[in-house]
Parts: sequence; structure tokens; C-alpha cells
Amino acid sequence: MFLIVYCTFAIAVFFWIFGYVKTAVIIGILALSLIAYSFIRREITRRRLIKRRTVTNKSR
Repeated sequence: MFLIVYCTFAIAVFFWIFGYVKTAVIIGILALSLIAYSFIRREITRRRLIKRRTVTNKSR
């Protein structure tokens, strides 16, 4: 995941250097949304695991 985001930002910087600012901004926003999606997915998975562990502990 880190490599994908890193490469996406590198492509955005490449476009920004050559004057395609709007394209670079769009690519940057897409990369940030990818980071946000990954964080949200990780949090949902973590909360499911915590909820599953507490249910099994209560049943013991």
C-alpha cells in the first residue's frame, strides 16, 4: 500500500513539475482518498476483531 501511494505522489509531482497543476492536484487528491480508504478499512477490521474477542470472553 505504501508503495502504491508513494508512486502516486511521485507521478503527481512529475505532472506538477511539467506544468500540469490541475492533473497533479487531482492525482494528489486520489492518493489522499486512497490513504483514507485504507485507514477506514483497517479501523473497521480492528473494531470487528475487538468486538469478536469481547463476545468470546463474555461467553466463557
